[in-house]
Amino acid sequence: MNIVIANRLATLRKQNGFSQEELAGKLGISRQAVSKWERAESSPDTDNLIALAKLYQISLDALLESDEETIQNERFAAQAQAESDKEQTSKHREYGAHSAHGAHDEYSEHSEHSKYDTKHFRHGSKWKRFPYPLLVTIIYLMLGFWGDLWHPGWIVFLTIPVYYSIVSYFDL
Repeated sequence: MNIVIANRLATLRKQNGFSQEELAGKLGISRQAVSKWERAESSPDTDNLIALAKLYQISLDALLESDEETIQNERFAAQAQAESDKEQTSKHREYGAHSAHGAHDEYSEHSEHSKYDTKHFRHGSKWKRFPYPLLVTIIYLMLGFWGDLWHPGWIVFLTIPVYYSIVSYFDL
């Protein structure tokens, strides 16, 4: 493990107010293992990296990057998402109370739009969620088994980033 990442792990632990023992307890490992990570003597395995990222509410990329600004941006985004979710929950409760009393006003129209917007941003569009890589794999296997085109068939995999670029560009 490189020393920059080891220092990042120690900094994140301290920023989140954990001692090495507390962090070890949360991850189900020994305090010595955490100490070795922070001295760059060993590296956390994949499961522990994922657990650390979840615990600190950052992505794996941010956990392993040396750019402090990336981590701060990720934390801000996570807090904003949590606040948005909380706000949507309270709106849905309020909407339920209005509906129970038979009130159909402008709030109900607004609620319909905000439900769509929240769903759209939280889950992405149906084209972004479409399992395009699975479709490409099936096409590749069909080309290989039925047309014996294994070697040139791999080119279909190059369409995956093109597909997601087009979908992202047109926000489909």
